[in-house]
Amino acid sequence: MSIVAVDLGKTGCRVRATSGTTVSSAAGAGVPGLADSEGDARAFAAIVAALGELPVGVRGNVSSMGVGAAGAEAAPAAAQALAERVAAHVEAPVAVTSDAVTAHAGAFEGTPGTIVIVGTGTVLLTLDAEGVLSQTDGWGPWLGDEGSGRAIGQEGLRAVLAAHDGRGPATALTAAALALHSPLRTLPRWVADTAAPARQLARFAPFVLEAAAAGDAVARDIVDRGVEAVVTACAAASGPYCLMGGIAGSGVFGDTLRARLRDRGLTVAQPLGDALAGAEYIARTPGSAYERNVVRHG
Repeated sequence: MSIVAVDLGKTGCRVRATSGTTVSSAAGAGVPGLADSEGDARAFAAIVAALGELPVGVRGNVSSMGVGAAGAEAAPAAAQALAERVAAHVEAPVAVTSDAVTAHAGAFEGTPGTIVIVGTGTVLLTLDAEGVLSQTDGWGPWLGDEGSGRAIGQEGLRAVLAAHDGRGPATALTAAALALHSPLRTLPRWVADTAAPARQLARFAPFVLEAAAAGDAVARDIVDRGVEAVVTACAAASGPYCLMGGIAGSGVFGDTLRARLRDRGLTVAQPLGDALAGAEYIARTPGSAYERNVVRHG
C-alpha cells in the first residue's frame, strides 16, 4: 500500500507515491486554482491525469492521500468536493489543504516558523507556538504579492516603457523586452490578451534578475525594492524563515534577501522537506498542528 502526495499548483501537478523504500513520481499540468470557476472539477481532472502516469500497481493500491492545492484556503467548499471526488476515485481516505500549508508542513513538520514563498506571487505562512496559522501578503497580483515574479516583471516592463518615451533612464531591459515581444507599443496588449496576466508579467522577471546580476542600475533598483518588500513582510511574521519559490531561490534576489534578513537579525533555516513531503505528512498525521486547515474524506 502506498501513501500518495499531490502538489497541485497553477503551473504543474506533481504526484509521489511512497511504499516503504519504494518511491514513484509523476507530473502533469496545473490548474488556475480551486477558487476559480469549476475549480474542483479541474483540479480533480489534473490529479487523475497525473495519477495515470504512475505504475498501475501503485495507483491501484493507495492507503491514503494528501493533496496540497492552490486556492484551497479561499474555497473550502471546493476543497471538500475535491476530497470527496478523489477519495471515491482512489478508494482511500483523502486530505485536502492549500499548497501553502503543505509547503509549511514539508518545511517545518508542525513546528513554529514561517515559510516565505516568492514565485509568481508572494505569500508567507506562519505557524506560531499555539498552533495557529496566519498569512502575510498573498493578496494576489492586484492587491499584494509584493516582491514577487509578477511584481518584478511588471516593474521591469514599466521601466522599459518609461525609457522608451523619455520618462526614465536607458536600461538593458529594453533589449530583453524586445526579444520577448515586439514592438514595445503593443506590450500592454501582450499582457492583457491572456487568461493569466500575472503569469505573463512574471515571464519578464528572469530577464530583470539577469540584468541586475550583470550590473544594470534600473534592474538592480527593481530587485532591491522587491527584496525590501519581502524583508518587511518577514519582519511582520515570526521566524525562523524558510525561503521557497523560484524568485527566492534565484542568485541575485535570494542572496540579497538572505543578507538583508541576517542584517535584521532574522534567522533563515533550511526546510526539512518540500511540499510533497508536506502533503504526505498531512495524509499520515491526522490531528497535526495543521488540522484546522485540512478537509478530509474517507
